[in-house]
Amino acid sequence: MGVRMLRRAALTGLAFLSVGLIAAATSAAADEGFGQGSNPGAPTQVRLVYEVDPNPPRTLGTGTAVDWSKPGLTLELLRLVGKRLDVDFVFQRVPWKRGLFMVQHGFADGLFHTSYVAEREPLLTYPRRPDGSIDDSRQIFSQSYVLYVKKGSPLRWDGKAFEALDGPVGAVASYAVADDLRRLGVQVEEERSTIINLRKLIEGRIAADAELQTMADPEIRRHPEIAVQIEKLEPPLRTKPYFLTFSHQFQDAAPALAERIWDAIASVNASPEFKAIVETYE
Repeated sequence: MGVRMLRRAALTGLAFLSVGLIAAATSAAADEGFGQGSNPGAPTQVRLVYEVDPNPPRTLGTGTAVDWSKPGLTLELLRLVGKRLDVDFVFQRVPWKRGLFMVQHGFADGLFHTSYVAEREPLLTYPRRPDGSIDDSRQIFSQSYVLYVKKGSPLRWDGKAFEALDGPVGAVASYAVADDLRRLGVQVEEERSTIINLRKLIEGRIAADAELQTMADPEIRRHPEIAVQIEKLEPPLRTKPYFLTFSHQFQDAAPALAERIWDAIASVNASPEFKAIVETYE
């Protein structure tokens, strides 16, 4: 067999392998209970994925399990939304990049917490106003990215520009802050978790670490050997609204339902019932 025929055979084999992997992923998703229920009288089922790392008080616990005795405020919020709309939200915790992949390829219907990044538009759909702009009135909540440095570092951030930045800045892979920093001309090193970035910071391998404050602060408290060596700069790098976003497949199949869910998020957020739940997490 000639080289060209061998190459063609190899490419064909890779194509079949890709199809097999996608089929396996679809089957696995179905095994997790995702998809529309077969009972016409049952609530509509919507498959949502979210991060395995905790983001207190919005999501609690680490790993794939969900502790429904105290799951976090976002799941409490969506549980109320589901009751109001007769929607059965099915939750699965996965690493962030895998969640993006699952929504992009239709293995999940939605993903949270997602900030708006233009580069994500081919992957996700956001709540919008009639003029097409992002509707932040239908956000889940807002949170801030902040910059951590080693104590004694000359690096400063005034809200617009860096002073005495000498080296790369760490960020969690695929988090929006990485692209924000690159637009400022900053060299970014991405890692799979906050704790890896913090260890790189105290080892002097990065000049600073850009993290979601609600996720990094608890991690720092769990590691006092890190806490005594770093400090947080003010003001925050960026404060953004965070959303429940849907796949294009879901948006195309059920646009009215997507809008109803986003509307209900805004309504439940402002409700006395949810505000009472918020107080139990304080």
